[in-house]
Amino acid sequence: MADVSNINLINKTLDVVELLASEPREMGVSEISRRLKMVKSGTYRILNSLKEREYVYQNPINKLYGLGLKFYFIGSSVQVRLPLGRAGKEVLDPLSSEYNECFQLAIPYYVAGKEPTHILVYVSAATERVLSINLSAGLIAPSHTSAIGQCILSQMSDSELETYKETSLSEYTDKTITSWIELEEGLNKIRDQGYAVCNGSYELGLMDIAVPVFDSMHYSIGAIAVCGPTERLSKIELKELIRKMKRASAKIAAKL
Repeated sequence: MADVSNINLINKTLDVVELLASEPREMGVSEISRRLKMVKSGTYRILNSLKEREYVYQNPINKLYGLGLKFYFIGSSVQVRLPLGRAGKEVLDPLSSEYNECFQLAIPYYVAGKEPTHILVYVSAATERVLSINLSAGLIAPSHTSAIGQCILSQMSDSELETYKETSLSEYTDKTITSWIELEEGLNKIRDQGYAVCNGSYELGLMDIAVPVFDSMHYSIGAIAVCGPTERLSKIELKELIRKMKRASAKIAAKL
């Protein structure tokens, strides 16, 4: 019985952590208890234990809770130790230095076993430019609004995309693709040419150029992209950039 009780406590603690991670705001004991259908006193004990270990913090003004920086340091440690994280940094850092722009490696972001409606920036090689778009590792963004997201979608089969089609394509700018017919036409083009370009789809003035990444068995695992102001990226010689990015993609695959 003691083992079962301990397992239940661990599961409840993880439920609290996952709820706090899913919300962009701080939350109180009462709301957490209501959302998770837990006894308020039990929720308080879990939060207090997590706070003592610095996994959560309590805002001294409104007494609400949020995830602490300890999760960030643990996540960063895990990310750089995994083969994909190491390979991505080793390959993208030199590209970022050469072009003085931010390069990213992104992977599909799955929720509850469904096909990904979003992508997760897994590795980010930042630039030191003052005017730059440095997308941090851990950023989650809609797949249809970027070249890197569309690259990932383009490598899915028609059957895999069917589940995704249940999701509406939200509009972020007047350049965002909101029609599935238009998006599928774009995905076919990406498959044919081997790269994607998006300009102002997520935010006006922001451009990204991406190529897919495969593993050693040629299964799609994600995509890499360069992201920056449209004014700068539009002046880069596209053919040469794509050639170097495809070479980088192959290097990542070889390191896995």
